[in-house]
Amino acid sequence: VLWWVDRESFLSWFSGDGGLLGTLTSPWHSYALLFTLLLGAMSAVIEKAGGLSRLLQGTTTITDRARRRFLKTVLGLGLLCFFDGLANALMLGRVARPVADRLRVSRAYLAYLVDTTSSAVACLAFLSTWVVTQLGYISAHSPLETAPYLQFLSSIPCNYYCLFGLLIAFLSIHHSWVIGPMRTREASVKDSPEASVKQPQPDSSNLRSALVPIAVLLLALPLCIFLLHRPPEALPFSERIQSALNASTVPLAFVIASGAALLAACFLFPGGPRWRTARTGLTGAWQLAPALGILLLAWVLGSLFSELGTADVLSRALGDAFPLRLLPVGVFVVGCIMSFVSGTSWGTMGLLMPLALPLAGAMAGAQELPADALSDLVPAVIGAVFGGAVFGDHCSPYSDTTIVSALASGVTTHEHTVTQLPFALFAAVATILLGYVPVALGLASWLALLSGGGVIAVIISLWARKCRTPR
Repeated sequence: VLWWVDRESFLSWFSGDGGLLGTLTSPWHSYALLFTLLLGAMSAVIEKAGGLSRLLQGTTTITDRARRRFLKTVLGLGLLCFFDGLANALMLGRVARPVADRLRVSRAYLAYLVDTTSSAVACLAFLSTWVVTQLGYISAHSPLETAPYLQFLSSIPCNYYCLFGLLIAFLSIHHSWVIGPMRTREASVKDSPEASVKQPQPDSSNLRSALVPIAVLLLALPLCIFLLHRPPEALPFSERIQSALNASTVPLAFVIASGAALLAACFLFPGGPRWRTARTGLTGAWQLAPALGILLLAWVLGSLFSELGTADVLSRALGDAFPLRLLPVGVFVVGCIMSFVSGTSWGTMGLLMPLALPLAGAMAGAQELPADALSDLVPAVIGAVFGGAVFGDHCSPYSDTTIVSALASGVTTHEHTVTQLPFALFAAVATILLGYVPVALGLASWLALLSGGGVIAVIISLWARKCRTPR
């Protein structure tokens, strides 16, 4: 298309200083690929070490309280494994499945919790395989001059789908509330005759093999960001922190921190030959190769969008007819459709972010809105892109996270999709009606988050009281 629309731009895009080579050699992109591979290797080593499984063992009685405690522990471990969504699903499903069988928790419900805490947590975490990719998109396409990391942090309260989805999962456990086909799965497991489930053997692995690498990751990143940046002049401490977050050394800091965490995980690996640890790490890194291929193609396509000036074309087409404050609603809906049909959250982000962020700036300029309006709008647009992308990870039958969560939890992809879809749709509707629409009407993003969460809690509490599911 670019060849026929503008042949000169097409050829310049392939030149030595064109968009294609700039995309492939960008420090944000190259370091993002390396960082993702390192975290994939680290997560595989942590899983093989077996330290996380100790947190789920020790429950022998089958009671409602024991089930709820186990499920809340699964949810907590999902929050702990924040560094990668796919690794989260692989680790948590395989570790928790034997205990779920023993406590008569349906594998479909386990798959729902595993899937809900995978991409959503990785998308919200300030340190994950997602975050460097997100920072790269923001750095390249945001109309604001604020540091990319600060823009990402300001978008977290606007990522209503991920936050509401996690809240719904917690309330579902707390109130023993399930909807749709999940009710049938839970009832059939509870009413089934006593099955002879193999009791797991006591795990002799040490929790340090899981917790220490995560702690190293959390501590090393801010230190690396701060120490690698050398400002040209002396600055106050607070200004130096802001300058460091916006420095070109941030991607390198992510790589160094993840490398240190991987070394810690290998060092604490219990026993066995070191070549087995290396092979485990390489296997974990290789599992992320297909996702990285999609990500690379999405970067190239985003560069093409920029070369074509697609955002300006859309801005002129929409004109003044489309209210700018409703842009996050439209972006979220489009993201949900794209991620569900395609099954790729990273591809959805790669397609939408280079369009949505420049479009927000172009529409704000065309409608002559003040600068503070754009500073409130951009975080909402970023959150809408991420939330719409994660929606597909939760319920698309083609999503890698959906497939991995189902396989790791021991259910078919079809069963996992149909049982989780009502929860995902509930979170998506709540995101629009309780999140982005109130923000479009002028409510502050954090107030919309608190009020929306309160409404969801009341609805689920009343719903569960009316038709309580036996557990």
